[in-house]
Amino acid sequence: MVKTTEAKQVCRAASTLVYPELDFDIKLCGKYTREDFLEVLSRIAFDQEFANTGGKTHQLDHNEPVDITSTARNSLAKSLLYHLRNLEADAIDEQFDGVRDDLFEVLRKRRLLPSCVDVAIDLHEWRFYGTADTDHVLTTYPDQGTTRTYCFATLCIVTPGTRFTLAVLPLEENGFRAKREAVRTLLETAQQYISLRHVYLDRGFYQVHVVAELEQLGVDYIVRARPSKGMKDRLSAGAETVVDDYLMQRKRKPTASAPVMIFVVPHRSEEDEHVWFVTNLEIAPEAARAYAAAFRRRWGIETSYRQIGDFLPRTSSPTFSVRLFYFLFAVALYNLWVLANVLVTEGAIPGKPPISTRIFREFVLLTDYG
Repeated sequence: MVKTTEAKQVCRAASTLVYPELDFDIKLCGKYTREDFLEVLSRIAFDQEFANTGGKTHQLDHNEPVDITSTARNSLAKSLLYHLRNLEADAIDEQFDGVRDDLFEVLRKRRLLPSCVDVAIDLHEWRFYGTADTDHVLTTYPDQGTTRTYCFATLCIVTPGTRFTLAVLPLEENGFRAKREAVRTLLETAQQYISLRHVYLDRGFYQVHVVAELEQLGVDYIVRARPSKGMKDRLSAGAETVVDDYLMQRKRKPTASAPVMIFVVPHRSEEDEHVWFVTNLEIAPEAARAYAAAFRRRWGIETSYRQIGDFLPRTSSPTFSVRLFYFLFAVALYNLWVLANVLVTEGAIPGKPPISTRIFREFVLLTDYG
């Protein structure tokens, strides 16, 4: 059982890894302070609210005069967004890289980082309702009333107990080139902090150029496949599993090919359906189901997406620097929530973390942002 005092101390200690790293380039003559901005950011992150609401509640809590009925933008929120809009993307990345460095330094010192971990790469879409020609906005499948989105490729550790989001990269365009570049960049970043065992990728990355990039990087991978007719023809009537050599090819320019191994196992819940994978691992037929079960651990990344959403402010801003800062801030808070649970359980996090995101919020909001 985790005591309240201990949980509070751990949460507040974890939060100190992020707040000192953040800088908004506030001038000495500015009306609002860095601490004002940090408190508003925390409020809107934990409440999934707009900056305007966060600015008003902050001023109300500090007994400052504020017109809560006004439709005009709150002056504190306006100032925060002004400073975020004027930050360069590289400067934002650098700040949150510092948060990640501090996080992994804590893990290393406490020997809480496994010697070798599995990771998953996936895409996080943040839907957008403005014009299609907005910078960094991509067109994708319709969902939530729009086909426009900001898209972030993420790499997450999916080893139980250490499900940190290790790297984030915004996608500049659709297509295999962007995905191939994202895979390379994310894995090169990850290898600075951890030793990789397996890399899991969903069907969105099932492209020969991406697989060829994985081969070039020399990592062990499993990719969920979209089966071609040639692959399906290998599944004879009544067969439950198949393991076979296969050559992925793209015959249109730019051409590419990659020799892989395919394996297929029965779907867990849909009768007469199968799930297909490609890999560079040597897999015996009797081990195919075990590898498919290991791949299912990548769904930890889907859980992390939902929990990152517990820390993501709302915004209608079309400015990329605002979106980037908000998303990286949400990832940082998510990682610190995981860290708090790792610390309080000494690395043995049960199926249900002892500190919920809601409790983490209550303890962090008590933090002295100075």
